[in-house]
Amino acid sequence: FHSLRAGKPIEMNEEHTLAEGLAGGIGLDNQYTFRLVQKLTDEMVLVSEQEIANAMQFMLDEHHQAIEGAAAVGIAAIMHHKVSLTSVNAVIVISGGNIDTAVLRKVLQEL
Repeated sequence: FHSLRAGKPIEMNEEHTLAEGLAGGIGLDNQYTFRLVQKLTDEMVLVSEQEIANAMQFMLDEHHQAIEGAAAVGIAAIMHHKVSLTSVNAVIVISGGNIDTAVLRKVLQEL
């Protein structure tokens, strides 16, 4: 997100997040990923840790699927009205069930 705003890969401090798969930096010498994302992304939004947790709980409660935080960010964006689907054909890729049971327990207890 911040690299796209800057127009080039930038160095960021990693912070703890439920979306661990999205936390890593892309590297300052990134030659492929940044340009592809820059070219193919129309819009990018940020979701909070609470919104990610809500989406994880929704998937467990409503669809009986335990998903990791990174897999829940698209659902979180829709659930919390960060993106509109009224005039768009959309797909949310929900891949990633690699969630530590302790993390899942904590998410469920805090909600």
